Amino acid sequence: MKAWLSYGFNDMRLEEVPMPHAEPGWVVCKVRNAELSVTEIAEFRGLPVPSHDNIKRMLAERAPMQLWGHEFCGEVVEVGAGVTNVKLGDRVFYHRGVPCGTCKYCSAGMSHLCRSVINVSEDTPGCLAEYFPIPASTIAAIPPEISDIEACGMQPLVSVMGRIEGVGIAMGDTVVVIGQGPMGLFCTQIAAVAGAAKVVAIARRDPVLALSKQLGATHIINATKTDPVEAVMEITKGLGCDVVLECAGGSKEQGHAGVDTFIQGLAMLRNEGRISEFGHLPVGSTVPIGPIDKKGLHVIGTRSPSPRIINYAIDLVASKRVHIEPTVTHVLQGIEKVPEAIEITGNKAKYGAIGPAQVVLV
Repeated sequence: MKAWLSYGFNDMRLEEVPMPHAEPGWVVCKVRNAELSVTEIAEFRGLPVPSHDNIKRMLAERAPMQLWGHEFCGEVVEVGAGVTNVKLGDRVFYHRGVPCGTCKYCSAGMSHLCRSVINVSEDTPGCLAEYFPIPASTIAAIPPEISDIEACGMQPLVSVMGRIEGVGIAMGDTVVVIGQGPMGLFCTQIAAVAGAAKVVAIARRDPVLALSKQLGATHIINATKTDPVEAVMEITKGLGCDVVLECAGGSKEQGHAGVDTFIQGLAMLRNEGRISEFGHLPVGSTVPIGPIDKKGLHVIGTRSPSPRIINYAIDLVASKRVHIEPTVTHVLQGIEKVPEAIEITGNKAKYGAIGPAQVVLV
């Protein structure tokens, strides 16, 4: 079978590799659709994301390897001993929601605090292949109401929902979502579903903001035309918003906002408001502690999705209350198209893309 093997940063090669087999507790999936996240593109290019040193070490120790690819729609073609949550023929996605079972929190009976989850494409082979093995505990089956394209985008949606569960959105809240890429558009939709009275979407492209409006934003702000902080203060009559979901931060080398939008988020929050950062701020980033301390702000970090949230995400997409397909603007055919998908996803504004480019393998 064919698989993309990584030899180093910016060095990925399509090669013939042995067919995988399902060990106990694992399954083998045939890849139907796959996409690389913006973060994975930054990792592949060697940009200064938080995972850079770990990726550098893995490449030095284990290359060539199936390193990247954890967003996919897979079809189960082999089931290892002891697997009960999925069966042959199921279409599945990776949810990253399973505690490791061995860290200090899991050992103390506090598995909901575990941050040592299994990372597919790092701890296991990635999905940039015709077939790949994966622990069954990390995947969930999807119903026929969810398309392959939607299934491929389920992992980032579930990731967003896990963190938003930690943030907590109350009925009547004013929620600001900075950045309207795929994560931002998911945040916009989940905020609306969760009961926010006002959902304010901020982005730099009018076509994307038009889509935000269609998907649940009550207010839209083009940051190239209007000062976002002033606009939010006007919408909230000077109080500030309850929640900021910051999805634009990240490496400026890849077209992100650095820490600028996170700092804007601090400025537009009311006293004791809540903010969470969904991108990956560059290594060594600094943010001012002053507004956090003076306003008593709550900064919420990462949180793995609970089983309840994973099932809720599946229900939301299957019932068409949350939409994934509008974020997928580029679909390519054939495993050899992975480099083109990397180019599009890494330069979304240039190609008019919203979410990652998907590659269809079947």
